[in-house]
Amino acid sequence: MKRLLVLLLLLPGLTYAQGKFLTVGLKVGANFSQLKTLEMQTPRLTAGGIPVLSGGQIVYDFFRNNDSRTTGIVGGAFFRFGRKLFLQPEVLVSSKGGKFDLIQTGLTTQSVNVKFTTFDVPVLVGFKLGPLRLNAGPLMSLTISEDKGLKDSFNQYTSQPIEETFKQAVFGYQAGAGLNLGGFELDLRYEGNLSDLSQIGIKTSSSDARFSTKASLWQLTAGFAF
Repeated sequence: MKRLLVLLLLLPGLTYAQGKFLTVGLKVGANFSQLKTLEMQTPRLTAGGIPVLSGGQIVYDFFRNNDSRTTGIVGGAFFRFGRKLFLQPEVLVSSKGGKFDLIQTGLTTQSVNVKFTTFDVPVLVGFKLGPLRLNAGPLMSLTISEDKGLKDSFNQYTSQPIEETFKQAVFGYQAGAGLNLGGFELDLRYEGNLSDLSQIGIKTSSSDARFSTKASLWQLTAGFAF
């Protein structure tokens, strides 16, 4: 009986929300992000770009994935056009990151934390099933700030400034589900990259390797629709 009363109280709000063609709202939540890197071996270079030698042999270091996730904050606005079938563009500011392990031969292994903030524009297509929403679509991200962890870690390896790689737009996708409870909304999504977050050149006299990094995350948000 109590559940029935709660449902009857929420029903007018649910009907009204589903009946509107345009819904505007604000949302805030958390990202649980992770870096995906290519595991690779690269020679350690001097400031002049010359491989470091030990006992007449080139010293090699290694970059490895780290499965730890980094928590960040996300928030912004969304605009939903449609009733059952809808189009939903959003503008978000999103804090992301991750970890990778830098294994330096003869030195202590470092776990490097990477954090950055992006301006995200997802454009989702979705379908409503009562209070439940299913949606997916492309995403464009522009980095607006980053910490120095990644820059410092690659400083002795890179042949191009790390700032240049972060200025480029990154394209990805989001997919997930949401729940409408009157004007209150909950969303859970998965976000992945289609293009590289960064692609850093590691150039020596004998090779020109590329170290590519992608990111993935789970995003949980709560919002209010007007």
